Amino acid sequence: MTAPSTLVAADPPASPPTRPPLRRRRLALPVAAVALAAVAVGGTGREMWNDEYSTWYATTLTWPEFRQLLGNIDLVHALYYVAMRLWTGAFGDSVLALRLPSFLGMAVAAGALTALGRRLYGGTVGVSAGLIFAALPAVSRYGQEARSYAWVTALAVLATLALLRALERPSWRRFLLYGVTLLALTYLHFVAATVLAAHAALVWRAARRGGGRPVARAWLAAVLGLVLTVAPLLYGASGQSAQVEWISRSRQAVARYPGDLFGSAAMAWVLVPIALLGAVALWYARRGPIAPLLLWAVLPPVFCYLAHPVAHIFLAKYALFTLPAWALLAGAAIAVPVRALRRWLAPADRVVVLGLALLLVAAAGAAGQVEVRRSPVAGEADFRAAAQVIDDGYRPGDGIAYAGFDPSRPIRLPLAYELRTRPRDVFLAVPSNRTGRYSGVECVDPVPCLGDAPRLWLVVGGGRLDPVDAFPPVRAQLLRREFTVAEVERLPRVDVALLVRR
Repeated sequence: MTAPSTLVAADPPASPPTRPPLRRRRLALPVAAVALAAVAVGGTGREMWNDEYSTWYATTLTWPEFRQLLGNIDLVHALYYVAMRLWTGAFGDSVLALRLPSFLGMAVAAGALTALGRRLYGGTVGVSAGLIFAALPAVSRYGQEARSYAWVTALAVLATLALLRALERPSWRRFLLYGVTLLALTYLHFVAATVLAAHAALVWRAARRGGGRPVARAWLAAVLGLVLTVAPLLYGASGQSAQVEWISRSRQAVARYPGDLFGSAAMAWVLVPIALLGAVALWYARRGPIAPLLLWAVLPPVFCYLAHPVAHIFLAKYALFTLPAWALLAGAAIAVPVRALRRWLAPADRVVVLGLALLLVAAAGAAGQVEVRRSPVAGEADFRAAAQVIDDGYRPGDGIAYAGFDPSRPIRLPLAYELRTRPRDVFLAVPSNRTGRYSGVECVDPVPCLGDAPRLWLVVGGGRLDPVDAFPPVRAQLLRREFTVAEVERLPRVDVALLVRR
């Protein structure tokens, strides 16, 4: 390790080589291959769901309206929303455009994980971990979701890589890069800051191996800068905790957690034991640090569970950034024993054995891969089909009304995105962009709001024999007096009815 005195200055400049060093080229090929594998596995093609519509809505607001929204709700997603506003301004708001950043984020995470595994435990472990990570159903799902979790996962890996580089050749420039990466990670989702426990273990290990106090001080300075910078965000977000109070840590929630984290229960049952065997294999072979990976994988879910009385954050996708650690441990469980067979197996045979083992692990997630491709998302209404029904039958002057859904969900956003037509929302008095929230304010007196629309489209929660029954009694009575039901289209979890004025 470089002498501690190098912490006081940046790395000395070096003349650029005419061609990349051989070691760098050898690393670039597997990193790129694993990233492409993540891209190949990641496409799902399913329709958007509630949270993604919220992302789209945040990109449609004016900047004053956007600031008002963050003042009321979702301040913790501010950085992601700002990035998406700039992105959609350049590339549009199609489903592909909205999801492409997450798609790229998971590819970056898979490639960076390959590089991280190579740096810690060798190239075979790195490639194995990257391929296992790419095969996880949860990676496929959140790589095709217009939310921040893919980049949270990628930045957790990149921050760990940046820290390792800073520990190997300490300099202020490298620790500054680490601090900036860590800051972006925490601003995307503050729960991801729990990866600092794993980083502390890496710093402690480096200090014991000769880094000494200067390395520890540089890391503590980066962490202190993070705390001071993130504190205003956490203070502001603490007043918006009502939006996550629905999250539970009941026995049922705990039982579902592993399956939700890995994307399927079968994958969780297979991967967790293999990962624990990987920790044993690394310890037995003395191949590198084990405690940082265990802290990275296990501590965040435990912290979220224990913090529940104060912060309702026990949700599997909040700990998605732990998947790289699980994949590294599982990769070690496969690669270390295969490497030990080098005396008895030719290199080509070892590649075959390694490939078969990885395929067996990936097969455990086959059912989960099918599930994450289901459209719409399990438990969500088929708003795309509902919008198609309205688009096909729309006439100028038509109105639209909503009822029968969870009042905490912004039910108007899906149809606002999916509809090509714009029927007048008859019972909406104040639109959401003027309330600073995802939902608007509905009329108190429905009679003047209804107006003289000759036809009315009802979008209601599915399962009712008469769709008008979904409305409050006063509105239902008004609709029955003024209209007759002409047709009803029953779709998954949503019904679309066309009412014609009497």
